Amino acid sequence: MLAIGIDLGGTKIEAALVAQTGQVLATVRRPTPTESVSAVVKVLADCVRHLQKQAPAPVEGIGLGTPGQVDSTAGIVRRATNLGWENVPLHALLTAELGGNLPLFIQRDSAAELLAERYFGAGRDCANLVYLNLGTGLGGAALVDGHLVVGHTFTASEIGHIVLDPHGRPCSCGLRGCAETLVSGTGFVAHTRQLLAAGQHATSLAEPFTSGMVLRAAEMGDELATAVVSDTAAWLAQLVAAYAIILNPQRVVIGGGFGRAAFHLLIPRVQADLPHLVLASNHAELEIVPSQLDSSALGAAGLVWQGQKNLLETLFKESAK
Repeated sequence: MLAIGIDLGGTKIEAALVAQTGQVLATVRRPTPTESVSAVVKVLADCVRHLQKQAPAPVEGIGLGTPGQVDSTAGIVRRATNLGWENVPLHALLTAELGGNLPLFIQRDSAAELLAERYFGAGRDCANLVYLNLGTGLGGAALVDGHLVVGHTFTASEIGHIVLDPHGRPCSCGLRGCAETLVSGTGFVAHTRQLLAAGQHATSLAEPFTSGMVLRAAEMGDELATAVVSDTAAWLAQLVAAYAIILNPQRVVIGGGFGRAAFHLLIPRVQADLPHLVLASNHAELEIVPSQLDSSALGAAGLVWQGQKNLLETLFKESAK
């Protein structure tokens, strides 16, 4: 079985022709148009047609991961700040552009990344799974008993905007001290600057620096960098603890560029903190593992198989009535 997965980003569109084994047969990348929604839709359709021509067998469907708040039932992008979109009927527009000849499934990009890990990566064969993307920002998604959690208004697992410090730095969402301002590559650098300005820790660091430079300094035993890692791990532990007690996952996968780079420094501290944050029954069997993949397009293809699974379950329930 073949599917086309598309990762719609603020600056680029990446699409992949994927077999159900996880093998990527072909890829295509295009810049994301900025002039209009219709221009984006045309590029998405061109990517699909390009991959269809290369497919050795019929394509079963299209999965599309997009940033922002997504009504996956109606196929509407309610809000995507980095695209400048509000209430865009993306499913209807792309289906019309393609002639309606393929099933189309649309979901948040973090959910697509979760499904990539579920089908092909660190979450393989795991029905209760949490995925956290620690990149420039912070994204999250969860699978409970094999079902993607979307929530009443399709904002479930927007973990980046839970407030950890009410008096903290302003967030782009309008709140202060959101997890995204603390547990992300951007937040990590900002916290380093804050501690550097306070002058309470010895350090070899000086502006300008990147998250990678701070991580390397922590590996060398730099006092300030070690304090930044410790604080970041404590905040991340609070997020993992919240997931552990509410959803009781088997596994938490840490992805994103910053998450993968900092995993070896953050996670031992997170695991040390968890016994002080949740009951043993919630964390004793919890695994925290690094992402094995770096492709939202691969996960978007998983939306097709997840969607077909949900459809079959619905039909089975209806026939049993």
